[in-house]
Amino acid sequence: MKRPHRRFNSFARCLLFVTAFIVFASGSNVAAQSVPTARWLLVSDIHFNPFDDINLVPALAQSPATGWHDLLARTSAQPSTYGKDTNYALLASALAQMRTAVPDPPVIVITGDFLAHDFLDFFERTQPGKPVAAFQSFVDKTIAYLALEMNAAYPNAQFVITLGNNDGYCGDYESTPNSPFLAHMAQAWAPLVNRNGRAPDFIASFPSGGYYVATLPTRTTSQAIVVNSVFWSAKYRNACGVANTDPGATELDWLRATVNTPTVGYRWFVTHIPPGIDANSSMRGGKAVPFMQDYATQQLALTLSSASAHGAEFIAGHTHHASFEIVGQSSGAPLPTLVVPSISPVQANNPAFIVANVATDSGTITDMTTYAFLLPLLGNAQPAVWTREYSFLAAYGVGAFDATGLGRLQTLLADDPIKRSAYANFYGSQSPVGAINPANWPWYWCADVNITAQAYTSCIAQTLPRAAL
Repeated sequence: MKRPHRRFNSFARCLLFVTAFIVFASGSNVAAQSVPTARWLLVSDIHFNPFDDINLVPALAQSPATGWHDLLARTSAQPSTYGKDTNYALLASALAQMRTAVPDPPVIVITGDFLAHDFLDFFERTQPGKPVAAFQSFVDKTIAYLALEMNAAYPNAQFVITLGNNDGYCGDYESTPNSPFLAHMAQAWAPLVNRNGRAPDFIASFPSGGYYVATLPTRTTSQAIVVNSVFWSAKYRNACGVANTDPGATELDWLRATVNTPTVGYRWFVTHIPPGIDANSSMRGGKAVPFMQDYATQQLALTLSSASAHGAEFIAGHTHHASFEIVGQSSGAPLPTLVVPSISPVQANNPAFIVANVATDSGTITDMTTYAFLLPLLGNAQPAVWTREYSFLAAYGVGAFDATGLGRLQTLLADDPIKRSAYANFYGSQSPVGAINPANWPWYWCADVNITAQAYTSCIAQTLPRAAL
């Protein structure tokens, strides 16, 4: 995701007290969930930057990935702040907080973008004159290092991972099917993804395009269906692949066939780039900017909301901000979509992750708690701190994170300025450099349920005048 223009938003800053009041005051009115649940960890957009301490880069380049932890632990750098990708200090801090929040989750979902932005530029600046093979080796070791760190923190969890638009050798939004990168990533992550033999086809399927199926550790035969949405991005170029081929169309054929395969349990669909509209870019440009190509948006919505999909949740990342969508609302069974906030604070958001309470019988998220790393503004000597930011149920009181609950939430955000203010604050994980304010909220609100450019444009035309009232 490209970096937006940063603006200091005093509106969001002033909402801290109001938000805290909402969370704690409404929490006492939320009934305890009676359905059995398990706590899953949801993480997105790590964007790890191994070049943060340039003095360590030559040693990292010479060392195998197994030696990176000891090398990186020598750094004295503080955790990354606004406008920067994740350095070692932030990664270590995030992993420690995850372990405190949820020591032994059965499932961990990581929705892509493992590598820092501008990875090649960083490599060429810190390792000038090195051949392409050296760069590719450094990429492979970065991916393998992250797998090793995650495995060390969570040796028992079933990992569900997907590719981001920054993950690969070729370039941003240039994911290459059947590439050595995908094969090497599959080898590095196979012990975590194929935990206890739950994804036996991962090592063969992932290298073809970054998509695969895994069985989830639940009472029924439930699945995670992971897709590589980079192929469907409006910005995608198959720059390093076979010319005149469309890997996105091939993947959609695979997805339709997979969805039509009978299952007795529910399915989680996991990807990086969500369908629908890029609200921030649309607001700044004054017109709808879709995340995906039109054909992909339409076919994906039809496929995932079909009766054969058995979809419980759709999990994505990419935007670096906490939000939601309802996919397939106009046809079939609407699928609730959670957009997980990022670990990287590069977009002036606070780093954050989610612990979700997942119903073991239906796969629905009954509640979720977001943890955020509250960063100080530049020039402020106050240290960053992790905090339990909010509970979905306590903050909104709309029931489970399902299509019905999200429909209620969408109505609340339109009608209740207090709830809308809280949502604006949570969107950037309490960053004072906020995106949503009283004047522009329709640009974000319309994106929740209007995933085509035509529907979104109509919603903006009808809703935007309300923001001035």
